[in-house]
Amino acid sequence: MTQASRSEFRAELLSRIPRWYSPWGHLLFPAVAGLAIAAFALSRIQGLAAWQLAAVPAFLVFGNAVEWTAHRGMLHRRLRFAEVFYVRHTPQHHAVYVAEDMAMRDWRELKLVLLPAYGVLAILAVTSPLTVAFLWLRQPNLAALWVASVVLYVLSYEWLHLAYHLPQDRWLARTALVRTLRRHHQLHHAPHLMNRWNFNVTVPLWDWVRGTLYQAPAPGSRPAAQPTGAAGRAP
Repeated sequence: MTQASRSEFRAELLSRIPRWYSPWGHLLFPAVAGLAIAAFALSRIQGLAAWQLAAVPAFLVFGNAVEWTAHRGMLHRRLRFAEVFYVRHTPQHHAVYVAEDMAMRDWRELKLVLLPAYGVLAILAVTSPLTVAFLWLRQPNLAALWVASVVLYVLSYEWLHLAYHLPQDRWLARTALVRTLRRHHQLHHAPHLMNRWNFNVTVPLWDWVRGTLYQAPAPGSRPAAQPTGAAGRAP
């Protein structure tokens, strides 16, 4: 897709956004609701044991694996009962934002970058069986830590992804952490790489584990892809 056709497609997608849509509401509602839920969950912890706190890194690694799996298996593959997520991500998001042109040009484009505003609540609902399981096992502290971990992981995903798609002259986009992680995500937005490489949006841990960590000198170049990571082989 040429730059002109991408601009036309971007304008078409923006024209479909309802007039009542509020980009700031889309940004703030998940943040406020998610942080409130996480704070409430953490406030319920009593007599926290060291072994319970040690479960948090395991929760976060599990979240990293789920992020990789959902991105690769649902957002880049057309599944019968989840086609809306594929369409929103691959034919739309990846068509508008390519490796050489990642930045949003209009705040309404938050609609094209962020999860739906109800995303945090939906993910909490999907992961609620584990919350119930911890409560059933008489581990309310683990239940609280699980809920807080889920919420904070999803919010970190959202905020980092947004930072990657900000204009590069913004102060947040210039920070060392965001520049490093943005480079990883930028390579994923190269059309010839997106279906095989760099599926983690947060920390590329599971990309390393599964051998889908791609590194190249420039996003527009096309050297032979060499997998990097524990798997040591192409996916």
